Amino acid sequence: MWRREEKSADGTAADAAVSISDLHETATGVEIAHAAEAERTRLRAEAADFGGPSPLVSFRDGPESGIDISKAHPGSLPQFITGKSTLLSNLFRDEVGLRTARLAAERITAKNTELRTVRGIEAVHLAVGVARWRIGGAGFAAPVLLRPLAIRRHHSDFELKLQGAFEVNPELVRIAREHFGLSIDAAALAALAYDGGIFKPQPVIDSLRAMTRSIDTFSVEPRLVVSTFADVSGAMSRDGGSLDHVLLNALGGHVGDRERVTAPRATPHHTGPDDRSPASDNLLLDADAEQEAVLARVAAGHSLTVATLPGTGGRRLSSMRSGSWCAAGSGSWWSRHVGRLSTVSATGSPASDSTVSPSLPRACGATW
Repeated sequence: MWRREEKSADGTAADAAVSISDLHETATGVEIAHAAEAERTRLRAEAADFGGPSPLVSFRDGPESGIDISKAHPGSLPQFITGKSTLLSNLFRDEVGLRTARLAAERITAKNTELRTVRGIEAVHLAVGVARWRIGGAGFAAPVLLRPLAIRRHHSDFELKLQGAFEVNPELVRIAREHFGLSIDAAALAALAYDGGIFKPQPVIDSLRAMTRSIDTFSVEPRLVVSTFADVSGAMSRDGGSLDHVLLNALGGHVGDRERVTAPRATPHHTGPDDRSPASDNLLLDADAEQEAVLARVAAGHSLTVATLPGTGGRRLSSMRSGSWCAAGSGSWWSRHVGRLSTVSATGSPASDSTVSPSLPRACGATW
């Protein structure tokens, strides 16, 4: 990093910070690039392909990709759309339609289990309306409204239950702006779906059709489809726009940042509990000298792994570090006991583990 003099709009000189990543070529025409730029390009390319085509903009509409609720029995739709648990056999009362829906439900349930348990993604939604358009030779299909849906096996049947509220597909809003210059008010469009508390999707479809009537290739179909809608690559690609971080640079081959990361850190000084006043204690629980030494190193920004035997205070250490992290508002901490910590009730009383301090949720400023 160095500084160069630049002229401002009023003609006065001003210093501007310059890094090597800001330069692309010199007066001699020699290309200047960051040492980690090749690795950054590779990461961005992989992020763009991660998860395959996004169903939020490239939904493959077919019997194998989702449950077509549009073909369900009209008598069962009011119960389903109001959020009550509904069996698949009540939605589809003819044998052929029920068999097709069950095959799709099996695939959706299997995929949902994989995404939830392995990736932590809740992907199953009810899509209302499907927008289609073409640009050049590329075709796009995007759900208009999305609402989370829970699906689970119920003996030989499947149970469906809507959750949350309907929202406009955020990728549809983004692409409408980028492809056609249209500004869609997502909140206002979603509000059209309710009339006196009753769900009516047709005004949403009519409004979107009116906004896009000047686009020849754009159409909106009135559909109700249950499927897995999760856009992974889009968000990852946008997050990869700036990868200028000391740790990523070190992994990408930047010598200076690698030296910074691997340089040994001095052990922080801390006063043990036996050598200071009890009034100076600021931890959620009592800690011995070894535990306080670990917490001091974590607070100083050290990266370390702590392995403890059962019954030696590992859970207490997790509780104290979590409280310190909440108070500081920054940092990261992984613990095998995090599942147990989440059992603290909203009132601040531990639901199952008495070693977790009741003040932990209050220190974090949130209820669990």
